[in-house]
Amino acid sequence: MSNDSNSEHITSTGHKLSAGGHLDVHYVALKDEYDATLRAAGIQSGWSVLDAGAGNGVFLPLMADLLGADGHIEAYDLAEENVEAIQDLIASQRFACSASARVGDILALPYEKGTFDAVWSANVIQYLNDEELTRAIAEFCRVVKPGGLVAVKEVDISVWQYQPQDPKLIWRLLDALSDDVQISGAMRGTRVPAWFRAAGLERVSAITTLAERRQPLRPVEREYIRNNLEFLSGLARTCDLPEADHDQWKAIGEEPEGLISNSDFCYREMWVLSLGIVPNC
Repeated sequence: MSNDSNSEHITSTGHKLSAGGHLDVHYVALKDEYDATLRAAGIQSGWSVLDAGAGNGVFLPLMADLLGADGHIEAYDLAEENVEAIQDLIASQRFACSASARVGDILALPYEKGTFDAVWSANVIQYLNDEELTRAIAEFCRVVKPGGLVAVKEVDISVWQYQPQDPKLIWRLLDALSDDVQISGAMRGTRVPAWFRAAGLERVSAITTLAERRQPLRPVEREYIRNNLEFLSGLARTCDLPEADHDQWKAIGEEPEGLISNSDFCYREMWVLSLGIVPNC
C-alpha cells in the first residue's frame, strides 16, 4: 500500500482514523453495537448534551432522537472539515432536537460551568496522553451540571484480532508502536473508570462491548476491515519488526481480501463505555 492510503483516514489535525469517510464506514459497519452503546449511556429526553469530539456527527441523529424536541446537542470537534460536515448534516436533516456545531479543543472547552446535562465523547481520548486525559475529564466535569452525566466511549485494542491471522503478528506490531500516543490511548479504554474516580465522579460504572464479524460479511463490513488492514500494513512499514512480519504485513496491505475472504475469517474489536455522575456538592 502507499502512504496515500493511510492519509485518506487522517484529518487536518493529524489525527489518524478520524476522517469523515472512515468514520461513516466504521459506524455503519458496527451500527447495531454502536447504537446500543449510545442508548446504554442513559441520555434522557429534554437534556442538553455536549458531543465532545463529535467527528463528522455519526452519533447525532440517534442522539437527537433520544433527546426529543426539548433537547439540544452542541457538537464540538478540533477538525474544521468535521464541523463543516456536521453543519451540513444539521442543515439537511430534520433532527428531533436543536443542534449546533463549533470548532475547538476538548482540553479547553469554551462553556460556562454547569452548561450541560451530559457530555458524550466517543473514540476521542485515544488521541490524548495520560496528563491530557486528566485535563479533558476535568473539563467534562466542569461543564456538566451537578448530578449530570459524563459518558466516554473508547476502544481497547488489546483484543484486536483478524483471525485466522496469528494474533501475535498484531501484538508485535502494537508493541513496536507502543510509544505512539494514539496506540497507547487506544489500549486504555478498559482503565478509564480509574480516571473518572480520580476526577471525583460518582457512581462510576463501565459497559464493555465486543463486536465480532464472521462470514458472510456485508460489503460495508468488508470495506471497514479492509481499511483497517491497509492502515496497519502502512504502520508496519515504519516499525522495527522481524523480516517475516514485514513480509506478512506487506502481503496483507497489497491483497487484504486474501485474508478477509478466508472462510474462517473472524474480526474482533472491543470498546468500553465509562459512565460517571458529577457530584452535587
